[in-house]
Amino acid sequence: MLKLPKVFFADRRSAGAATDAAVTDHATRMLRRVALDLRLRAGDHEIVAEPARRGRGCRVTLRTPALMLEVTDAPTREKVSVSFRTRRGRLDLSGGGDNAVSLEQLSSREGYDSLLGGLRLAGGLDSERR
Repeated sequence: MLKLPKVFFADRRSAGAATDAAVTDHATRMLRRVALDLRLRAGDHEIVAEPARRGRGCRVTLRTPALMLEVTDAPTREKVSVSFRTRRGRLDLSGGGDNAVSLEQLSSREGYDSLLGGLRLAGGLDSERR
């Protein structure tokens, strides 16, 4: 279960630079926690933060060779979105189709455990590392 900050649920249409920095910081922490809970080694993953630009919100991504988990903020949305997709190696940045994850799912123990199980399955992670 993750404790999600209120800034993830705030209306994004009137957000400023300080809010973008807060979202990036909280998303980076959240993805570090997910990597820890998936038992990913330091060399097996990377967390990449793309800062917000004019007309486009920030994006923070947890990348492994087999999957990407992405937290995206867009100025037109009412809240932050979380999605994951598979990929073929480190150079594949488009991967398969996005699989949306609701923020409510992340805040419940059962939903978070279900997400971790799905990520392990999609990423082909060994069950021995659990």
